[in-house]
This record gives sequence, structure tokens and C-alpha cells, in this order.
Amino acid sequence: MFHSSVSQKLATMCADLIKQHRTLKFTQTDFAKAVGVSRSTIQKLESGEIVKSDVLFEALVVLGLQGQFIQLMDDLTREVGGSSVRQRKRENVRLINDDF
Repeated sequence: MFHSSVSQKLATMCADLIKQHRTLKFTQTDFAKAVGVSRSTIQKLESGEIVKSDVLFEALVVLGLQGQFIQLMDDLTREVGGSSVRQRKRENVRLINDDF
């Protein structure tokens, strides 16, 4: 299966983040149990292979890394020339006229 260089870069960045934090709290086996997957799936995740999004998200939640994931996404988006999540949010703010 073909994966774009951007998705592969994101997978590698997530793998590094997850592995750094996982090693502080869990063995791969214990982490796999907490995430609800096999140890081989955790090995794939930590080696930067593309895994299902629900596995990635559950791993991030178990380690409490949701905020760091959003920062990774923002950094990668800026790098490839898109607008960041925070930037899009600011652009979508509308002023409400409450002068009745």
C-alpha cells in the first residue's frame, strides 16, 4: 500500500513520541494490554509503520499525549505549507452583532 511522505513522516513522529513516553511507564506487553492490541501491533506502531487510527489514538490517550499529538500535527502542517489547527480556528471566528 502506498503512503504519502507526509503520512509516513507523521507516523515516524508519532512513533518516536509514543516510544519515548511508553518506556517511562510500560513494557511493550503491558502497554499492548492497556491499548487493547497485540505486542506486535505496538512494535509496528513504535517502528513508524502505519497502523489503524483507533490504535494510534488509544495509545495516545493511554499515555496522555493528546496535546503533544495536536502540536505534532500543527508543526507538520506548517512544514508542508498548510494552515495549522489553531490558525484555522481563529479564521473561523465570526463577530456576532448583538446591537438589537
